Amino acid sequence: MQPAQMKETVIEFLREFEDPDPAKLETMVADNFEYRVMTKMPGFEPLKGKAGIRQFAGTIKSMLPNGLNMKLGPIICEGDHASVLAESDTVAANGKKYGNMYHFYFRFAGDKIAEVREYCDTNHAREVFAS
Repeated sequence: MQPAQMKETVIEFLREFEDPDPAKLETMVADNFEYRVMTKMPGFEPLKGKAGIRQFAGTIKSMLPNGLNMKLGPIICEGDHASVLAESDTVAANGKKYGNMYHFYFRFAGDKIAEVREYCDTNHAREVFAS
């Protein structure tokens, strides 16, 4: 996949964080897809396969009903890999402000996303969602 196509797919995937459509997300990911939030906090087990992407979409909709209102920063694509910096600015379902900073790592298998690793301020997420 060419870097421009990868960038387009990454943007399309992250834009789904606004109002996730599981069917659309499923078309973008490989059968062996894995989404992992890079933390050791309990409750953040990797989401795997098409079932994992459906679970992911449902979780975002329930925790962040207005989406993440994500601002994307630089996107770097090389080989089968892409890297993105981003920030969110929204309100969680519990009424608390949620503004996090992210680094997303994507690994592609052909024209599909095989892996996403999300690096964010997990302490901020805990403060907003766990209390």
